[in-house]
Amino acid sequence: MSTDEAQDKGTTVLRFPQSRVLPSGHAEPTRYLGLGAMAKAIGAPEHQTTGHWCSRCRGIWYGYLLEVTCPACGNRHG
Repeated sequence: MSTDEAQDKGTTVLRFPQSRVLPSGHAEPTRYLGLGAMAKAIGAPEHQTTGHWCSRCRGIWYGYLLEVTCPACGNRHG
């Protein structure tokens, strides 16, 4: 059913937000926050680390295995 057909029947089509929708503040560049303490300690290659988002710093940091602490601010909640 097209949007025109839906409007003819007295209904409206609501668009569902997709994952490709840009977050607020998208004009700001993403900050690179570095490597987590464990990744640094064992010298893990960057391709073996996992990216994590820090909502406090508004940036991405990389950790090894299950690291959860942002290296920049100590935030543990993402």
